[in-house]
Amino acid sequence: MTDLLKTFDGLDITKYAQIVSQKLKINQDIYYYDNEHKNYYRGLQVYYQCDGIEDRSEVNTNSVGGINAIKTIDILVVESEWQGNKISHAFAKANKQALTGLQFCPHCNSKAFDPKDKNYCRDYEKHIIKCENNGGKIIKKVKLDYVQKPYCPHIMQNKTYQYLLANGRENEFKPTQYFIIYDLETVPKIVNKKFGKSSFQMYELFLLSVASTIRNKQGIKKIFFSQQDGNDFKVQWLNQLFKEAEQVNADNQYLTAAGIKDDKIPYSIEVPIVEFNSSRFDISLIISYMQCKDWTIINYTGSPSTAKLIIVHHKKLNLKVKFVDMLTYLQPMELKQAAKDFGDGYDDKKGLFPYECFNTDNVNEILSNSQPFSMQDFNSSLKKTKISQKDYQIYLDDAKRFKNRWDYLQFYNEQDTYIMIKLLMTLISLQFKYKIDMFSFMSMAACSNALKYAKAYEVFDINGVYPNFDDNSQKFHLTEQYWQSKVKGYIQQDKHKKRDTKNNVKDSDYEYFKRLFNESNCKICGCKFTVNNKPKLDRIDNSKGHSIDNVQPCCLYCNCFCSDKDKNIGKLFIQLRKYCMIRCLPTNLTDIDVYHLVRKWITGGLSNVMHRVNRSGIDFIKRIQYDKDNKKVTVLTTDHRITHVVGVDFNSLYPSVMSSEPHQFIKYTNGKMYMCGSQTGKIMGNVDHSKQTIQRIINSKKRFTENGQLFIAEVKGHIDQNYINDFINFPPMLRNYDFTTDERTIGSYMYNHMKNNNVKTDQKQRKLTNLTSTMGEYMAFSSYYLWFLIDDCHFIVDDVKQIVLFNKHDQFNSFIKEFTKNRIEAKLDENKGQEQFFKIVMNSSYGSDGMNMEKYHKVKIMNKKQTERAIRSNAFMDEQKISEDSYLVQMNPEHCSCKTPLQVAFFVLDNAKYWNLNFIYNFMYKCLDMNRIHFIEGDTDSAYWAICGNVNEDFTQQFNAVINDREFYNDNAKYYFPSIRGDVYDEKKILGLAIERQGISMIALAPKNYMIETNYNGNSKIKLKGVNQKTNKITKAQIIDCIEEGKITKCTNMRLGQKNHLMSQLAIEKNCITGIHTKMLVLENQSCCPYIFGLIATDYSFN
Repeated sequence: MTDLLKTFDGLDITKYAQIVSQKLKINQDIYYYDNEHKNYYRGLQVYYQCDGIEDRSEVNTNSVGGINAIKTIDILVVESEWQGNKISHAFAKANKQALTGLQFCPHCNSKAFDPKDKNYCRDYEKHIIKCENNGGKIIKKVKLDYVQKPYCPHIMQNKTYQYLLANGRENEFKPTQYFIIYDLETVPKIVNKKFGKSSFQMYELFLLSVASTIRNKQGIKKIFFSQQDGNDFKVQWLNQLFKEAEQVNADNQYLTAAGIKDDKIPYSIEVPIVEFNSSRFDISLIISYMQCKDWTIINYTGSPSTAKLIIVHHKKLNLKVKFVDMLTYLQPMELKQAAKDFGDGYDDKKGLFPYECFNTDNVNEILSNSQPFSMQDFNSSLKKTKISQKDYQIYLDDAKRFKNRWDYLQFYNEQDTYIMIKLLMTLISLQFKYKIDMFSFMSMAACSNALKYAKAYEVFDINGVYPNFDDNSQKFHLTEQYWQSKVKGYIQQDKHKKRDTKNNVKDSDYEYFKRLFNESNCKICGCKFTVNNKPKLDRIDNSKGHSIDNVQPCCLYCNCFCSDKDKNIGKLFIQLRKYCMIRCLPTNLTDIDVYHLVRKWITGGLSNVMHRVNRSGIDFIKRIQYDKDNKKVTVLTTDHRITHVVGVDFNSLYPSVMSSEPHQFIKYTNGKMYMCGSQTGKIMGNVDHSKQTIQRIINSKKRFTENGQLFIAEVKGHIDQNYINDFINFPPMLRNYDFTTDERTIGSYMYNHMKNNNVKTDQKQRKLTNLTSTMGEYMAFSSYYLWFLIDDCHFIVDDVKQIVLFNKHDQFNSFIKEFTKNRIEAKLDENKGQEQFFKIVMNSSYGSDGMNMEKYHKVKIMNKKQTERAIRSNAFMDEQKISEDSYLVQMNPEHCSCKTPLQVAFFVLDNAKYWNLNFIYNFMYKCLDMNRIHFIEGDTDSAYWAICGNVNEDFTQQFNAVINDREFYNDNAKYYFPSIRGDVYDEKKILGLAIERQGISMIALAPKNYMIETNYNGNSKIKLKGVNQKTNKITKAQIIDCIEEGKITKCTNMRLGQKNHLMSQLAIEKNCITGIHTKMLVLENQSCCPYIFGLIATDYSFN
């Protein structure tokens, strides 16, 4: 043992702490000693990673008993020196309070308080009461605006366009069109360290060179720095970058007729510094150089491992630049493909470089060589590719122009930046056509959302005559209590702003203001005062206090957004509000209870599997049946043998359902799906009378007319048991369901499969699945979805909890129709870039409406002292040192806000479910023999069906052989399927669909995990979520082995990522084919049955 200790090099605590946590199922708080401040502090938290739990805030580490009880061990690390080497010693600590001198919260075990602090008792008591009520978790407090505002981000989030529009100068608006592009090249350091069970860190990557292309008014300029320029070449590059950014910033400014900067026009967009795919890679190589005495990071958006946006401020130049990833404005793709699609149509301008043929030991020797690289040098272990003879010849032709490989590196590095210019300019131009300045928004989703609302406000005229809107709420009557609270508030407000309060309004002025509010309207916009449009006192002279002779009545909206603004800006806001209310366009939510209702029940697209093995000529169509008397479910195998598989795919489903385009199969609100606007009311079902009122609204015959009321209703209910068998083969209630993966719930087949492969069972899960009831709880549905369930699915509403009312509009119609038309025209012109652009914009345009700020964390730049304080907070998540006295600190804040119309995203997602189900039950079930069809797998906007068709025809027969009402099919198929051969406009019609793929067999192990054989030659299409199939050769045999033998196949994903805060090339082993499917109860015959309220796994069987 002594000899072993002498030769033992020790362990990497960062690496092995994680291993220990996983092995022992514990959390670890690791403490260190600060020699400078003479105290102990917690410096690292290592958490046991539960399967299926992505966010550690979801894990209750303090609950007693059950699966969530995860013990936390406190470790003290002390450093010493031995034979000139620093050694760390780890000790388990029994009392961290005694160690640190701090008092820790007994509930979250994270928040620390200093007993010496004068406010210790107050702060400690306040925290533990709140923490105990929250179960030791951070429950975020959501802050909403007090008043409904028009949601028009293209105006509200761009101060430049806002000012120009308000002053009648919108024709002067221009995009941010001058920018800097950069690209980094790296050199690998061979590491070959194992981590986890069988993953490897192959290389650490270090900066080799950096190139930038600057686009300004003078033209194009390139700069290049590399290791040949010295060890400080990164700092040299940043210095030069800021110098170039000065000119770019000046060129982007608005100028007067005299050619000088126009200070009246607010323009504050930081200089864009753009890189392709930098957020996960390149930024991590240079972030440590962004914090120094001359410049500092003032805003960091993202996580420590993924920087979506970094804003850096140069102190001396008073200049701000922002580092952004080009891919935030595109869908994931390679630079070569992006340059081809959005550039000039060529891809051969992208150079070729052998990244892996040198390392830190021989880089100078290899790159100083004057000979061209060999073909073998281009072999890539990361992508598992080899260079083609054609590409190698292109490289040889380029290499002839350079005296050595260093010079070729410069050419290659600069070329990667140069080919992005046309790409960027194309995107900027496409966005600006709709008055969207791309760089004023963070992402394509944000740009698309702004563009959607820009189209909705397209005919808005600031000088238009818009009457005051009708507010259906009750007239406002001032009460003494309300008035007294306002008087106190005005005094506090004036004192805070150091205004004289001697003559402020008093409690005794109540009768005067009661009469004033009753007899007058808002002095700014002229609207009446109601319960939903309460009055405020607006100061006439903003330098004086709220005296009776210096105030006038105005509504809350005008008081917040118009009273102290430039008159033209105030007019713009008033006109926008009137236009918004008249057109019933969306506004933000102001009711916190409504916010929580919508946030809880907003659900994405379904992804599910109901029959796993579907082989033509071998397997049979299966039908699920429910025995209502004995409360049993049985899967019956029919005599209908499968002949082929058909997949249908909706045309841009989300854009379609928010288009308000008329359709023959929409029987509500006069034949089209309206979109919700603003909340107009709410009724709580807490007494019988209000419950009856809610039921009357839901079941009103007006739903079949244009006057149908849109709503979100929270109800409890079920499908009538006499009709369950009409819907059990594709249950129509698509909602999240909470369950435990125990044998009683998921069944012995899947439970044993998980146990046999060492996959955790008996875990709590929440999954979106198909249900036949609300499972004994209240669930929220939008109006169209609930109407469909009641009218077409025999859904019985057992109880109602509340209903939220919204007005409705069809103002997104022009946006969807125009972009659908533009996409088709681009396709016909073979313009892939524009075709992609219009498709991406439509498909991502709803996302920002439903952005969940509760899930976002904050990353701040802190010095050492600030970081130590942050670590004491229960909001602390992670920290990373980036320079001598700078740390990236990730926090989970206790507060967040929501300024978007969340209800719009709710309606889009629910309308998509309604439209999908409407096709199945009001088209397929009406004209197809569903006893010869069963559902295999579906994913958001597509569905695959196994069919027993005509054995004498091939697999391209689609549904032809199973049509049992030919007249209905012939009359109505045209409303969904393409009906005019070769007509792309008909093929891509709004609310339509098409055949996505056909084949002879399909095996679907789990959602987003399937294989379909697409012809008789054995060719197949395999889909595996999270698996790089280019570097992992997945076979049909492996999928079959999973079914027949219960084998789990592992794969290795080669990728670039951070390891111990260093950019590295990683080989990460993970489970590839698991066959784990818990969204339904999987039986041994590979059929998957829905969970039914009141039934357990033993109630399900097959024959």
